Amino acid sequence: MKAHSKVILVTRDEGLGMHWRKAFGARGSTLVDGLAQALRLPADAGTVIWLDLAHEPMPSSVAVDWSDWIRSHQCLAVACSSSPTDDEAMILLDSGFMGYCHAYSDAATLRRVQEVVLSGNFWIGKSLMQRLLLQVNRAAPSKPSASLDWAIDLTPRERQVAILAANGAANLAIARQCAITERTVKAHLGTVFQKLNISDRLQLALRVHGIS
Repeated sequence: MKAHSKVILVTRDEGLGMHWRKAFGARGSTLVDGLAQALRLPADAGTVIWLDLAHEPMPSSVAVDWSDWIRSHQCLAVACSSSPTDDEAMILLDSGFMGYCHAYSDAATLRRVQEVVLSGNFWIGKSLMQRLLLQVNRAAPSKPSASLDWAIDLTPRERQVAILAANGAANLAIARQCAITERTVKAHLGTVFQKLNISDRLQLALRVHGIS
């Protein structure tokens, strides 16, 4: 987590509040029990607000005010649910949230979400990622461009793994097709993301298919 970042945790659930504060550290986080209280706190571009949807369901009558507030303060917001769904994720991301995850994700995952959001990227669940990948692939030209400018800095193996991942293949399927281990697939994808300056498979699919 970046040293300058500030974390505001919004939940009325004592257990969840303790879980979150353990993940982010009591010193670097502020725990409040309602959205109205959170909206009165000072916030800026280094602030990430974590919202427990169990007590502050979205979307609601406050959704527009919430979206306007986070945009005007240029802060970042993550919505958390004990029963996350792809449809709810789409609505929340469209409302201005940068992340959506299970409220009781393990501490390492919560910190990873924080890092991704602070870097200006979105965090979404695996199933929604697959759904969006399918939509991207449907929107891709029927005859892919011959240009491989995006892959100029990649090795042949990295390029192969990138194309398979961009077309929606899971790590296990990629490993089997390339006759390598899943760990090696993850390592190749990590290198590909770094070289292309992207953070996830959706951005990779857009790049490979020439949509972005």
